[in-house]
Amino acid sequence: MDKIYFTVNGERYNVSGSEVTPNTSLNDYLRRDLGLYGTKAMCHEGGCGACVVSVARIHPVTKEKRTVAVNSCLVHILSCHQWDITTIEGLGNHKDGYHTLQTRLANYNGTQCGYCTPGWIMNMYSLQKSSSELSKRQVERAFGGNICRCTGYRSILDAFKSLAIPEDSVQDLEDLHELKCKSDCNKKCSDDDWCLIEKTSEDLLQLDVVSRWYKAFNLDDVFKVLSREGTDNYLLVAGNTGKGVYPNTVEPRVCIDISSIEALQDINTDDNLVIGAGMTLTELMSVCDQRAGANEDFSYMKTLREHLDLVAHMPVRNIGTIGGNLALKNRHHDFPSDLFVLFATIGAGVTMLDSNKTKTVITMKDFMHTDLKNKIILNVKLPPLSQKNLIKTYKIMVRGQNAHAIVNAGFLFHVDKDNRVISSNIVYGNISPDFVYATETENVLKGQNLFNENVLKQALLKLEEELVLKDYSPEPSPGCRKAIALGLFYKAILSLNPSVSPRYKTGGDVLSRAISRGTQTFDTDKALWPLNQPVVKLEALAQCSGEATYACDRHSSPRDVHVAFVLSTICVGEIVSFDPAEALKLPGVVTFYTAKDIPGLNSFTPTDIPWVSADEEILPRKRVSFYGQPIALIAATNHKLALKAAELVKVVYKESKNKPVLNVQDALAAPDKAARIREDSSLTPTDRGTDVIHTIKGKFTVPDQYHFTMETQSCTVSNTRRGLVVRSATQWMDLVQAAVSKSLNMPLNSVTVEVSRIGGGYGGKASRSSLIACACALVAHKLNRTATLVLPLTHNMAAIGKRQACYTEYEVAVNASGVTQYVNLSYYSDNGCSFNDSAASSITSMMSSLYDVSRWNVKGYSVLTDKASNTWCRAPGTTEGAAIVEHIMERIAFTTKRDPLDVKLIHISPDHRDLKDMIDTFKIESKHEERKVEIAKYNSENAWTKKSLKMSIMSFPIGYDGTYPVTISVYHVDGSILISHGGIEMGQGINTKVAQVCAHTLKVPLENIKVKGADSFISPNAIASSGSVTSECVAHATVKACEELLKRLEPVKQAMNEPTWAEVVKAAFEKGINLQVNALTSKLDSLKEYSVYGVCSAEVILDVLTGNHQILRVDIIEDTGQSLSPSLDVGQIEGAFVMGLGMWTSERLLYAPSGRLLTDRTWTYKPPGATDIPVDFRVTFKRNSYNTNGVLRSKATGEPALVLAVVVVNALQETILAARKEFGYIDNDWVHVDTPYSVENILKGISPKTSFYKLN
Repeated sequence: MDKIYFTVNGERYNVSGSEVTPNTSLNDYLRRDLGLYGTKAMCHEGGCGACVVSVARIHPVTKEKRTVAVNSCLVHILSCHQWDITTIEGLGNHKDGYHTLQTRLANYNGTQCGYCTPGWIMNMYSLQKSSSELSKRQVERAFGGNICRCTGYRSILDAFKSLAIPEDSVQDLEDLHELKCKSDCNKKCSDDDWCLIEKTSEDLLQLDVVSRWYKAFNLDDVFKVLSREGTDNYLLVAGNTGKGVYPNTVEPRVCIDISSIEALQDINTDDNLVIGAGMTLTELMSVCDQRAGANEDFSYMKTLREHLDLVAHMPVRNIGTIGGNLALKNRHHDFPSDLFVLFATIGAGVTMLDSNKTKTVITMKDFMHTDLKNKIILNVKLPPLSQKNLIKTYKIMVRGQNAHAIVNAGFLFHVDKDNRVISSNIVYGNISPDFVYATETENVLKGQNLFNENVLKQALLKLEEELVLKDYSPEPSPGCRKAIALGLFYKAILSLNPSVSPRYKTGGDVLSRAISRGTQTFDTDKALWPLNQPVVKLEALAQCSGEATYACDRHSSPRDVHVAFVLSTICVGEIVSFDPAEALKLPGVVTFYTAKDIPGLNSFTPTDIPWVSADEEILPRKRVSFYGQPIALIAATNHKLALKAAELVKVVYKESKNKPVLNVQDALAAPDKAARIREDSSLTPTDRGTDVIHTIKGKFTVPDQYHFTMETQSCTVSNTRRGLVVRSATQWMDLVQAAVSKSLNMPLNSVTVEVSRIGGGYGGKASRSSLIACACALVAHKLNRTATLVLPLTHNMAAIGKRQACYTEYEVAVNASGVTQYVNLSYYSDNGCSFNDSAASSITSMMSSLYDVSRWNVKGYSVLTDKASNTWCRAPGTTEGAAIVEHIMERIAFTTKRDPLDVKLIHISPDHRDLKDMIDTFKIESKHEERKVEIAKYNSENAWTKKSLKMSIMSFPIGYDGTYPVTISVYHVDGSILISHGGIEMGQGINTKVAQVCAHTLKVPLENIKVKGADSFISPNAIASSGSVTSECVAHATVKACEELLKRLEPVKQAMNEPTWAEVVKAAFEKGINLQVNALTSKLDSLKEYSVYGVCSAEVILDVLTGNHQILRVDIIEDTGQSLSPSLDVGQIEGAFVMGLGMWTSERLLYAPSGRLLTDRTWTYKPPGATDIPVDFRVTFKRNSYNTNGVLRSKATGEPALVLAVVVVNALQETILAARKEFGYIDNDWVHVDTPYSVENILKGISPKTSFYKLN
C-alpha cells in the first residue's frame, strides 16, 4: 500500500490511507494524532485563521522549495506529501527559548485570550520566510484571514509592523520569483540561489481510505484513474479551499490530488499569456506584477493584481488555484467568483483537456455551462490588450478583507482616438446565477463617446433595465445590489474620464486605506510599581508559543468519546419520536441519548443559583422552543463522526401552525403577546415642561450580535473515584458545578470544575456554558468514559443565544433650544425563548446615569421570541441604554438645527462636572472644531464622498455583586508565591493584575508570583466573571489576603534584622505559621459604586456610490482611575470599541421565516478585521485620576468603551444626510436607517437616483 510522507517540526511521518478518514484534515492530524494543540481550530472553513501553519513545499515546475502559510483545517492530510510543516510548537518554547515573533507579540501586548495567537504568528512567520524584506503595508494587508475578537488588532499589527523595513527599500510580497529559500533542507543555499530539492519519486500514488485517494504527477495519471474508477463521483483536489465556501455534505468516492502536476502550473506565451490552471492565486499575483511592467499590452494586469488582493486571504491564496476557483463557479453559478469576473472582463479563454488529449478553448460565458466531467481545466489564456482598452474592476464587500463580493464588476471599454466605444465588456458577479455580460448596455455604448453625459444617462437607463437581480438571502437585497452595480458603472466612467468635474472626481476613486497607526497615552507612577506598571501579561509567552492550553486541548485515549448535539429542524412544536438507527450503524458511533436519559434535574440553569430566574431544559422532553435547539446527543469515537451521525438521526415532529416569532415587532403583533412581554423596569417623571415647540416621534433598534469567541463552547469531562472532573470553557464555575451535579443526582462535592483559561467569553460563556457541560457530563457519567463536546461554529451560532436586540419607540417634546419638555419611551429587549439573563433593567439604569431624566417616562420590557435564549454580551444593557439616549440627542439636534454636543451638554446632570471638563479638554486636544470646518469644506467640494466627525460621551455605571475568593500559597524553601482565585482568565489580564496587586502589597518582585487556573475546590461558590468588575473584586480579595499574610509574618519580621522576603518566609514556616491565606470579596465588603467617564470622537468617510465607508480616526479618552496595569487596560478599551464597531456596521444576524439562522458561519457573519479598525486610533487615560470608590484607585475597563462605538452610527448618519442632498432630497424630517449601518442599510438610507449621476 502506498504511503505519503511529510515532516512536522523536523520529524518525519508516514501516513497510509488506512490511518485516516476521507475527511481527516491536517488540523485533525496535528491535534488528534500528534497532540500538537498549539494549532487551534474554530470555523473549519478557512475563515478565522486560528488553524494557520507554515508549509515548505516543492514547486512542481521550478523544483524550488517555497514557504507559505496555509489553513490546516482546509488541507486534507493526504495532500501533504513531501511537505515540511511547521507549527507554533516548532518556533520556540519556554524550555528551548522563544522565537523573535513570539517575544515581539508578547511585548506589544498583542494577546488577550490567546486562542487566535498561534495562527497570527504562523502567518507572520511564513511571510518572513517567503521574503526577508517586508513593508508595513505588506504586513498590514497580510492578515485578512486572521480574526481577533479581543484586541481590536492595533497591538498585533504594531508588533508585526515593527519588524518591517522602510517603504522605499522593499520588494513586493507576492514576487515569489524573487524569493529565497528559508527551509530546513539539507542543501545550504547562498543568498542568490533558490534551493533545489533532489528528485523524488513521481509515480502515481494510490491510498485507500474509505474512498480512494490518488496523488497524480502528470495529466496521464489523472485520466488513467478516471478510466479505471469511472467519472460518476470524483473530485480533483489542489488546494481544497472550495470546501470553505461549499462544505462537502457527502465525501466523493474518488479524490485525485493534482497539485503536483507540472503541466498545470506552467506559464508561457503564444499571442496570449497562457497561465496554468493549477497556479495558485499568490503565484498569479506574482505573474501580474512581473508582466504588468514588462509588456505594455499586459499592463492591465496591475488592475488584476490589485483586485486579487481582495480575493479571500493570504493562506487561501497560497494554495487555492485558478482552476479550482473556476471549477467552483462552474458547479455553483451563484458563487461570486472574482477570477471569473476578471477573466470575463478581459476576454480570457479557458483551455479544456479531455481524455482524448483534445484541447478546446472556450469563452468564460461558455465555460459556465460546460460539463467538466472527464475533463481538466488546463490553462487560462489572457489576451494582449492595447492602451485603448480602458479597464476597471471592483469588489464591494461587507468589510475590508476576507469577504465575498456583495457585487463584483469589471469594465473594459475598447475606444478609438475620439473615445468612441468600439466594443466593451460589462461584467457583474452576484447579480443572478447565470448573468455575466450586460450585453444590451454594451450595445448602447457601441459607437458612442464614452465620456458624453447623454451617453452615460442612456447607458444607466438600459443597465437599470437589464439588471434583473435574484434574491439570495442572506445576501444583501436585490435593491442594494442593483444600486451598487449602477454606482460601479458610474464610478468606472468617472475614474476613466480625464476631464470630469472636480466635484465628481473622488467618486471615481476607491477608498484607499493608509497604514494604520495608534497612540496610547497614560500616566504611570513608578513609586507604585509593579502596580500601575505597563507590564507584559503573565500568559503572553505561553499563548504566543502555543503552550497555553484550553478546555479541550488534551490528548484522547482510545476509549474517549466525542459528543455532538442533534439540533431541531423546526422552530416551535413538539417531538413525537426519534429514530437513531442509521446513525448507530456507523462504525465508531457509541450511543444516543435523549432527555429521558437524564437521571436528575433536566435543567442547565437551576434557579437556586444567583441571577438565574428560570429553568431551561438540557434536552427537551417534548416541546421545541427554537430552530437549532439541542434535542438529543450522539457519542462517537471522533468529533467529525459524531457530527455526521447527529445529522443521520431522524426526528418526527408535530410542528406548530403558528408563524415563528423572530423579533420584538413580531412579538408585539403576536396573538399571545401578553404571555411574551414582561415589564422589567421603569422611570417615572417628576416634572413636565410646557414649552413645546417640536414633537419628535420615532423608533430605533440596537441590533443583536454574536459573541464570536474564537474558542466555541467546549467541555471535557472525566471520571475519577471521587466523581467527575469537568474541564469547562466557562465564565461561571458555580453554575456549571451546580447544574452538572443536579442533572446527574450527584452531590456538589463529587463534581470539580476546572478552568485554566477560556478563548474569549464576552458573556457568552456565562450561563450558556452550563448547557454544554451538562450534556458532556451526561455522556461521561453514563458511559464511564471521558467525553469531549466542542460545538462546531454552525452549532454554536444556532444553539447559543446572542446579544439581546432592543427595539425602542419614543415621543420627545422639546423647546426651541432643544431642552426636553417630556419624553415618553418604551423599549423592548429580545430575550429569546427564556427570561434568563435579561438586560432590560440595566438599560434604564444606563439612561439615567448621565442625563437629567426628571421629565422622562420610560417603560422597559423583556420579550420572549422563538429563538435561542439570548444572553449577556459585552456591556449588556449599558450598550442599549447609551445608544438610545445618544440617538435621541441626535434627533433633537437635527430637529432644532443645533450641534448635538451642545444638546447633550444642556441635558447632562449637574453632578457630572468632571465629565464636562473632560469634554472641554478633549475638544481642544483633538482639534474638534477645526476638523469640523475642514470636513464641511471637503463635503462642499466632493459630491460622491462625504465625511463626518461626531462625538459620543458616557457615564458608565459600575456596581459590585457576587463572591470572588482568592487563595495565596507561599512556599517556605524559596518564598515563591502561587495564587488561585475564583475569577476566569479570558483575555482581560485578571491573573496579571492579581499578581501585580500581590507583588505591590507584599513588596516582592513580580517574578516571584505565579497564578494557576481556577477550580471549584480551591475557589468554591465563585460567581460569574462578568460585568467588568471581576478583576477589581479579585484584586480586592488579594489585598485582603496579603494583608492577613503580612499580619501573620510581622512578628517574625520584627524579630529579624532587615531580612529578605525568603528569610522571613522560612523563619515563619519554622515557627509553624500557616503560609496559606485566603480571602473573599462579597457584599460584606460594601464596595461603593462609581461611574466610568468617557469621551470619543470618530471621523468617517463614506463612498456614496457603493455604501462603503472607512473610519479615518478615533480619539478616546477614558477615566480609568489609576490603572492597575495600563497596557492591559489600553487593550481592553481598544478591543471593546472595535467589538462595538462590528455590532454597528458589519455584523448581521439574519433568520429565515422558518426560524433557521442564515448567517451561521464565517462566510456569512463578518466581525471586523484588521483593516476595518480606525486608521488613526488614539487612546488616552484621563490624567491625574484617582477612584476613591473602587479598588486601589482603579476603574474597570473591560466593557465601557464598547458603548462609545455608537459614535460611528451618528457619524455615518450625517454622511448619509449629506449624500442625500446630492440626489436632490430636502430632508426636513429625520431619515430612518436600519441598524446595523451595513452597506445595504446605508444605501437604503441614501436611496440613490441615477438621474443625478453626471460628469460635469
